[in-house]
Amino acid sequence: MTKESLEIEIKKVKGARSMRLKIGKKGTPVLTLPFWIPKKMGLIWADKQKEWIQKNTFTPNYFHAGKKILFLGQEITIQHTDERIHTHIENGILRVAGEEDFLPRRVADFIKKEFLSYMRPIVAQKEKTLGVKHSRLTLRDTSSRWGSCSSTGTLSFCWRLAMTPEFVIDYLAAHEVAHLKHMDHSKQFWKTVATLTPHTEQAKKWLKENGKNIPVLK
Repeated sequence: MTKESLEIEIKKVKGARSMRLKIGKKGTPVLTLPFWIPKKMGLIWADKQKEWIQKNTFTPNYFHAGKKILFLGQEITIQHTDERIHTHIENGILRVAGEEDFLPRRVADFIKKEFLSYMRPIVAQKEKTLGVKHSRLTLRDTSSRWGSCSSTGTLSFCWRLAMTPEFVIDYLAAHEVAHLKHMDHSKQFWKTVATLTPHTEQAKKWLKENGKNIPVLK
């Protein structure tokens, strides 16, 4: 492992007694080392924390004026405006008002709100097919799971799914709705998923190849 592959910042700190790993303001990991510990040894130790690093690193200010993103299957461009308007999409442009420093948060809030509205009828139709019903539908800021179904019937989806193709969203909706009937990944579960969407293999392949490119945003 190298410093470059980890994208990690290394700091030698006088008086430090042990190695320490944290996430810095830039969203990337910072490794603090006592002077007596070689950097190579520190990186070997950090490699063992890979799961924690992947879960906690994030991309700050991913949303900015001029940024093109995929949103519910449509490519849109973020545009900041001084006009007093509500955040909305117009001719492929996501128009965002207010102070520019708050633009990332306004964009994220808009995506979450629209995505939840988009998911409700999709989930409802698949539930109607199976004859099941969720107890609650929520969005989460998850970094390791795209969706989940609790034993109490709560369906949760990572809001960043809004930036994936529609066939991926359809698959994840089918996957979690199927769990309302089968709380496992048995053959019967996958047969049920197949009755709800034709996109299982295509979506799995896309997520494997592209899911890591949709950054964690905090």
